[in-house]
Amino acid sequence: MAQWHNKTCLRKCLSGVAEPLCARLFTKGRVNVEALVGSNTVLIIFDDDAAPMKILTQGPWSFDKYLIGLYKPKDDESADDATFLHASFWVQIHNLPFRRMTRENAQVIGNTLGTMEQVDVSANGECRGHYIRVRVRIDIDQPLCRGRFVNMGETEPLWISFQYERLAIFCYWCGTLNHDEKDCKLWTESGGTLSKDEQPYGAWLRAATGNLQQPQVVHSSAIPHSTPPRTP
Repeated sequence: MAQWHNKTCLRKCLSGVAEPLCARLFTKGRVNVEALVGSNTVLIIFDDDAAPMKILTQGPWSFDKYLIGLYKPKDDESADDATFLHASFWVQIHNLPFRRMTRENAQVIGNTLGTMEQVDVSANGECRGHYIRVRVRIDIDQPLCRGRFVNMGETEPLWISFQYERLAIFCYWCGTLNHDEKDCKLWTESGGTLSKDEQPYGAWLRAATGNLQQPQVVHSSAIPHSTPPRTP
């Protein structure tokens, strides 16, 4: 069970019988809750030791369509030590040739985005489909990567594109997740003279998650069956 920060919960946390998790709400509005321990920052206390990790692994989360930054304090840290610089996303890798859709290639490409956490594969290790899914911990102060050229060896470098699942509001000018386009320094310093046609980022970075693929291999001797879509 999760509880907002209060004196009773704080005593539990200090005595080591509860697990804390800090959350930063990147919404533009002011959040009016008693749990605030900083600017739009809350401290959530869990009675279950496994709950904070479950929350972290099932992210990203959003509030008011803006990203919620999460931080798990170490035993010797307080809420003041919390930093909200990273978030984990499922990223879809598009345009990769079918024969190149391997776990090894997914890991190599994922490592260029941030810290690799997982490759979405079937029970027998298959990951080929319309795209490859990788879970990556990225720096939210850096622009989202739209894609990159990869060297296929025997061919010219190939452009592969990325789409991010459950992507919250982000800036279409600089590509970062900690503010929207109206609060971007590039926009404010231009005095509002920039045109949206010049935006290098857009909604096309947001992956459709209504029917996520599940990689699997169907052998000729197997009976076809349907598998419900899986969400991270």
